[in-house]
Amino acid sequence: MMTMDSEKDIKAAARDWLLRLSLESPTPDERAQFAAWCAEDPRRAAAYRRFESIWQEAATLEELKPLAALPSARDPWWRRVRVSPVVHPMRWAGSASLAAACIAVGVWYLLAPVYYATGVAEVREIHLTDGSEVILGARSSLEVAFRLHERRVALTSGLAFFSVSKNPSRPFIVLVGDKEVRVVGTKFEVRRDPEGMRVSVVEGTVEVMRVPEGASEISREAPRTVRLAAKVTQPASATIPDGAAIGPTPLTPTENPEERILTAGQQVTAAPAGAIPDPQAMPRGEPAAWRHGRLVYVDATLKDIIADANRYSREPIVIADEGVANVRVSVTYPSDRIEEMVAALSRSLSLEIEHPASGGIVLRPKERSD
Repeated sequence: MMTMDSEKDIKAAARDWLLRLSLESPTPDERAQFAAWCAEDPRRAAAYRRFESIWQEAATLEELKPLAALPSARDPWWRRVRVSPVVHPMRWAGSASLAAACIAVGVWYLLAPVYYATGVAEVREIHLTDGSEVILGARSSLEVAFRLHERRVALTSGLAFFSVSKNPSRPFIVLVGDKEVRVVGTKFEVRRDPEGMRVSVVEGTVEVMRVPEGASEISREAPRTVRLAAKVTQPASATIPDGAAIGPTPLTPTENPEERILTAGQQVTAAPAGAIPDPQAMPRGEPAAWRHGRLVYVDATLKDIIADANRYSREPIVIADEGVANVRVSVTYPSDRIEEMVAALSRSLSLEIEHPASGGIVLRPKERSD
């Protein structure tokens, strides 16, 4: 039987997670632990968001911008802030330590990355300080670390749809493993999973490139010149009508084959540490339909469909046969009816649905009767 945490315990843990994820460099294991913690109880994610919103609003204080050039402290002093939040005015009054503390807190609020995460079946709208909007998909995580010369985020897991406010002097950069997506103002979707990443462009122009090996997710700070195509040869559209024929858009030649320029209606899929292939036409249907509670797949592999289904299912769904996993199908279902979608797929593909005693759902081919 699961023990329910008290509100006090949840708030303490949420504050601890915020400080750990924002003031240190979380490892993939820590991010996975945080996502699992949020998924176990919706109150946890709600408490984290409350602390996070306070953090995010504080980071917009314009008067703290000159502090951006100050080096960050190596000592994890936030641990002392967390355990000793009481301030004694008489002890601090008239002391030079008060000014030092104010500077430290200012740098903390302004420069520390902000970490966002969603739980099972949770889709969240995030309004960034520059006017851009992000819709974070279920079971996904994102780090945001804006600087004066650029807007930088890292999709650490899952998927997100970005609507970026235009600012040519301050590019918007999305880090996805060893790949980097650069824009100045556009709408696009980014997906990340163990098999790689995919970028799909709905409006505007996007540049996808490799990044140097060994660079950390959110700390890649070297400014670069953004070389985007000057002319978009295909009209931008928020939706792509069913049956519409969309051919590849001519690309501006680049000196580096590891850089690709995408325009509206195009997408690119790349494996981890792999080369970036030429852009391809996006499949028919509405891009990123999950934003509106629908899962739409056109000629997609069953393993990709089930990977998305697991974002909405509290029980893990596993395909027991590799051959079946690569079967291509087309299906459309509401995201809150995953069980019905799995049942429909099992009927059409002659699969058995098993519920092991250890938990979860297993799909395997039906045994043929002689």
